[in-house]
Amino acid sequence: MIDKTLIKKRFSKSLSTYEDNAIIQKIMADKLIELINDREYKSVLEIGCSTGILTRKIKEKINYNKYSAIDIVGEACKYVLQIINDAEFTEEDIETAEINENYDLIISNACMQWCNDFEKTMQKLISRLNYGGVLAVSVFAKENMKEIKSFFNLPQSQHPTISGAKVYEQEPIKIYFESPISVLNHIKLTGVNAIKPYKFTKTKLKEFEEYYKTNYSENGKVYLTYAPKYIIYVKPERY
Repeated sequence: MIDKTLIKKRFSKSLSTYEDNAIIQKIMADKLIELINDREYKSVLEIGCSTGILTRKIKEKINYNKYSAIDIVGEACKYVLQIINDAEFTEEDIETAEINENYDLIISNACMQWCNDFEKTMQKLISRLNYGGVLAVSVFAKENMKEIKSFFNLPQSQHPTISGAKVYEQEPIKIYFESPISVLNHIKLTGVNAIKPYKFTKTKLKEFEEYYKTNYSENGKVYLTYAPKYIIYVKPERY
């Protein structure tokens, strides 16, 4: 089970550094908008708005009348309101949140992978779409952060197929760093280390550095692989 208390703590702590380090999340936000900006949406619900990387794209690229957002971290509200001053914000975990209205667009960037029951949560969101509405979600495919997962023996990302949805997998993207320590700092500064608590001893840190340099080096640098995945569901029109 994913520890939501730990997620909230880690992301709260990383909000001030997230924007400068969320390299892949910005790429994913652009792609997500590209996949769904061919229509107008009267009402939009964004899940996991954080510092507003996707929120800005929505404001710039999407025609909408009403914008709402949900995030497990309450401090995210101030970032969203700086972008969309009439936004409706709710501090809540999307898995337990009660959504009491329907939307034309429900959208989430690099957030839904933190759900303990991904399929159930996706079905809940689908049920809150208007007819003809769109659910657009970016998550990560199984190759994501494979370098870290191999060292810590973490499970690969797995997301059940959502009936009726289209899935787009982007080519894995390598981000290069000066050292293995820089990789760890990057992960820490984006809050994505919210899987389980871990403290390095000096011995373990040295082991990590040697392992990483041996297995994941190119042209004098080390790399971390991200594997974006996009799930787009359009609710059929009612006839």
